[in-house]
Order: sequence, then C-alpha cells, then structure tokens
Amino acid sequence: MKARSRQLLSIATLTCIGVAPLAAQAEPEEWGDHPMVPRIEGSEILAYDYTELDRVTLTFGPREDGEFEHARELEGEHTQLLYLLRNPDVSTLQVKRAYREGLEQAGFEIDFAGSGDELGRRFHRFDLFGRSRPSGMSVHDIGWPRDKDDMRFIAASHADEDVYVNALIHPNRREGEPVLRVDVVEKPMEEPTLGVAAPQPPEEQPTEREDIVAAHDAQNLTAEEIESDLVSEGRVAVRDILFEFDSAAIIDESADALAVIAEFLETNDDLELVIVGHTDNVGSFDYNLNLSLARAQAVSDWLEERHGIDDERLQAAGAGMMAPVATNRNEDGRSQNRRVELVER
Repeated sequence: MKARSRQLLSIATLTCIGVAPLAAQAEPEEWGDHPMVPRIEGSEILAYDYTELDRVTLTFGPREDGEFEHARELEGEHTQLLYLLRNPDVSTLQVKRAYREGLEQAGFEIDFAGSGDELGRRFHRFDLFGRSRPSGMSVHDIGWPRDKDDMRFIAASHADEDVYVNALIHPNRREGEPVLRVDVVEKPMEEPTLGVAAPQPPEEQPTEREDIVAAHDAQNLTAEEIESDLVSEGRVAVRDILFEFDSAAIIDESADALAVIAEFLETNDDLELVIVGHTDNVGSFDYNLNLSLARAQAVSDWLEERHGIDDERLQAAGAGMMAPVATNRNEDGRSQNRRVELVER
C-alpha cells in the first residue's frame, strides 16, 4: 500500500465522545488503518482486506425506490475494514458525529450523511456491506440491528488525494456495541501493471538420439551403490540406460551404466535379478506394456552378449506405465518414469 504524508487521526482526540481508551487488541501485522481515515479510539479491527487494483462501487446517497441512484463506480486501491467498539454505552449517533468530524479534519468533504429512514428502505443491501463475517464471529456479534434508526452512514471524498470513503455504522445484536464497516477507494500514485511474457511451448520428449543424450542428467551409479540400494530397498533404478525414441534400441552412451551392472553381477555371482522396464503414460496401456518388456529384454541381452552374464540369472519384465515415481503431467516427471529397475529375485 502506498504511503501518504498524512498523520493518522484518532477521533477520540477530536471530539468529546466520552470513550475511555481500551486495552489494545492483538491484530495481525499486515492489518492496519488506512493512513488518511481515522478510527474511533478503543475500537479494534475484526476484518481487513486490501486489493491493489479493483473496480468498486460506492454509494454517495440513499436508496430510493429500491435503487442506489447515487452509486459511483470507482477504480483503484480498495481497503475494507470492519471495526468493533466494545463499549455499548456509546451510541451509533455519537460514533457517526465523531467519525464525520474526524474525516472533515482529515480534509474530506462529506458528500452524504444519514440515519434510519434517511438512508432508504433496506439500505444495508448495498453489495459492499454484504461481506462475510470473520471466522468465529456469529451474526449476533456484527449483524444488522433490528431497529433501523440505529443505522448511520457517511460518504466522503478527498478531491486533492482522490480518496473516497463509505462508512456504515450500526450496533451489533448481542451487546449493542457499535460496528463500523469502512470501505476506502483511492487512485493509486502509480497504477500497478503486470508483465506479459511470450507463451512457452509445452515441454516435449526429445526424439533425436543427440537430443536424448543431451537432455539426460547422468546418474553415474557405482556397483557399490547398486548393492546398497538392493539391500535397503530391494530394487534400484538405473537411469543412465537410454533408448532410442519409441524403441527398445539401446543408445551406445548407455554402455558405461551397463558395464557397472555387469561388474556388480560378476562380484555377486550367486545373485539373480529381475530387470523391469518402465514407461511414461504417453500412448496406450498395451503399447507401453510391450515397449517396457522389450526394453528390459534388450538390457538382459546386452549383459549376456557383451559381458557374458548367464541369462539364467536375468529375468526381463515390463511394468509399462503402472508404477510411476513422478507426475506424468510434464516432461520432467515423464522422464523420471522412463527407467529401468533392477529387482533382486
């Protein structure tokens, strides 16, 4: 919220309202009075809302024949405040007069002020006054009065600062304590703007061999890490085994990762593995299931043919899209799901 060079006025210092200061209530740090609009001393903020730029309708006159003919649509910063003065001995008329005097001394012109019948039938139906009550507050704490004569309203404007105020004052139903509903709209010193960025194309899986290799973030698992994960988890994902797009053909840059698996199997010559292929969810269920099995079989064949691992120790299986480890809604997640896992059998 922009800073204004106006001292916040305490209405109790301007009028003989007869309200003794009450103990300060704990209000969240982001709450606070509008810097140009005073509050009744001893009142507390029950609800606060601030919008940097909005189009808001305020009224500057009564409700006549069911219409707010004096309503004006304004655009700017919008501050909404709900105050409660916990003193039932203070009347809404006292609050209205004090608030009016405080606004005038702050440089505002009173455009309209009225009470009871002067406001028109069902005046409180004006949209801005229908805000929801704070959490934990019942309708009896801040609800409309049964006696419409106890309802007061002030509309004010500050021409020099382009600030406009609506203040509705009424007693709550439970104790008759004054409630103030204040709306402030002001023209911002600098209108906030949002930058517009060029649309970004959706991330897509690389399809060329060079692009697949370039996009890959190497894992570089060691034989010791494979053994550790198998002992602790019962399985290990080997992400450095890369395949041609939409194919079970292993890309040559996967050779080092496969050599590490062979080294592990040679060191643990009594161990048998299930090699499980996994895919993302692009494509049909059956297609991905078959592709994942073919890729797992390609890994098994590579280990047998190039490293002499006995094929009796290896079992190929395909899980397709059935066991994702990340979301399939973006390419980063899909790339994590395309993997080969080793499972001890």
